[in-house]
Amino acid sequence: MTNEIDFDIAIIGCGAAGTAAALAAAEKAKEQNQNLKIAILERADFDHRGGNTRWTAAYMRMEDIDTPAPNFVEDMLVFSDHYGDKNYIETLHQNAGPTLRWVESKGVEFDYLPTMFLTASKPRLLPVGGGRAIIDNLSLRARALGVEIIYEATAWNLLLDETGAVEGLNIRIKGGESVELKVNAVILAAGGFQGNQEMMAQYIGRDAHKIPPVCEGGYFNKGEAIRMALNLGAKGAGQWDSFHAEPVDPRSKREEAGVMLYPYAILVNQEGKRFTDEGYTTIDEQYEAVASKIFYECTDHVAYMITDQKMFDIPNYEEALQTEQPAIEANTLEELAIKLNIPAETLVNTVTEFNKAVQPGEFLWNKKDGKQAVGITPPKSNWAIPIDQAPYIAYPVISCNVFTNGGIATDIQGRVLSNDNDAIPGLYAAGEMTGLYYGKYPGGTSVLRGLVFGKRAGEHAVDYVASKEKSYS
Repeated sequence: MTNEIDFDIAIIGCGAAGTAAALAAAEKAKEQNQNLKIAILERADFDHRGGNTRWTAAYMRMEDIDTPAPNFVEDMLVFSDHYGDKNYIETLHQNAGPTLRWVESKGVEFDYLPTMFLTASKPRLLPVGGGRAIIDNLSLRARALGVEIIYEATAWNLLLDETGAVEGLNIRIKGGESVELKVNAVILAAGGFQGNQEMMAQYIGRDAHKIPPVCEGGYFNKGEAIRMALNLGAKGAGQWDSFHAEPVDPRSKREEAGVMLYPYAILVNQEGKRFTDEGYTTIDEQYEAVASKIFYECTDHVAYMITDQKMFDIPNYEEALQTEQPAIEANTLEELAIKLNIPAETLVNTVTEFNKAVQPGEFLWNKKDGKQAVGITPPKSNWAIPIDQAPYIAYPVISCNVFTNGGIATDIQGRVLSNDNDAIPGLYAAGEMTGLYYGKYPGGTSVLRGLVFGKRAGEHAVDYVASKEKSYS
C-alpha cells in the first residue's frame, strides 16, 4: 500500500449497507461504461468482517419477498411517536421488495425459518445463512466487478475542497500508519457507536459501559464515521440517548444469546421481586422494552427468569433460548434463591403470590391467550401458568446493545445533510449510522434499511462522480 491511493468512491464499512453500496455502485458504473475505482475500507480483518450484519439472523419485516408487512409505514411512524422521517420510511417501504429481489439475484435465498420469537405480531422473512450470507454474496459479486476491499483500515477524518465537497479522507492501517486517500465520494456505512465506551457514556448515560454489544461485530462499531460527519456540520437524527436492547444470558459466549422464553415464566430482580408484566403482548413487540427495564430499573442491571419443568412442554422452546449455557436448577425455591444470591424468603413469597393470582383458562403458547394473573402488581396479561413443578429453573438475563439509535441525517438518496438541510457534496451514509429510530424499534427493519439505502447511496454516488467529472472536462 502506498502513501497515496486514489478512489472514485470509498465505502467505509463492510456490513449490509456497505456491501450493498459497493455492489450497486460497481453495477451502475459498468452499465454506464464508467471505469470507476471503488473500494470498501473495513476496520476488521477478513475473518471478522461484516459488522453487526455478519452475526445477525437478519430478520426482515416482510410478508413475502415482494411485500412489506401490513401497516409497515404506519407502525414505524407510530413507534417513533411520529419523529421518524416519513419520506425516508415511505421510500424504505417502496423499495424493500425490489431491493430484496436484487439481493436474491446475487445468490441469497430467503425463507420463513424458525426464529427465537415463539409469538409474533408481524411476519419475519430471513436470509438462509443469516446476515453472513448477505455479506459473503454481495462482497463476492462486488469483488468480481473490481471493487477492492481493504481490511484492517480505519477511517478517522474527512477532507473537503474549497467548495465544501468531499475530496479525501485519512485512514489508519494495521500498525498505526496514517494514509491520506484522494476520493471523489465517500459512503459512510460503519455502524453505530456501541463499541465506544466514551460515546456510550456521552449519549446513553451512566453505566452505559456495562451494556455489552450483542455480538462481536458491535465491538468494531466505534462511531468514528458518525463523528467525522458531525465535525463537517452534518445534521444528527434518531434518538441519541437510546439503543436497541435485547435480553440475553450474560454467561453465554454466543452471539445474540437471546432469552426470549420469559413470557411463559416470571422475571424477578436481585431483590426477588417481579418488576414487569412478562406477557403483555407478543415477544417480538415487547422484548426491547423489557430489556431496557432490566438495564434502567434493576439492581446491577440483571434479572432472572424463573420457571419450572413445564418449560420443556412448550413447543420449540429451544429456539427462544439462544444461550448454550445450562439452566440453573434446584429442587426448592429456597435452594434456587441461594444459587442466584437473591433473598430466599422474598422469592418464595413472589412465586406463591403469583401462583395464587393465576386465573383458570386454556394456555395457548403460540398466541395471546388472555390467561392472566390478577390482583398482584404488576399483573400478567397472557401465558400465566403456576410455577410449581420442581426442579425449578432460572436463567440470568441482562440487556445487550444491538445498535445505537443516534446517527446522521440523510435524504432518500443517502446524501448526508447539513444542519441547514443541504446535501454535503460527495458524502453519503447508510445503515445503522444513519439516525432513524425513536421510541420503540420496529423489528425487522435495520438490515432491511441498510440494504435499501446502501444500494441507493451507491447508485447515486456514481451519478455524482460522473457529474463531477463532466464539470472538469
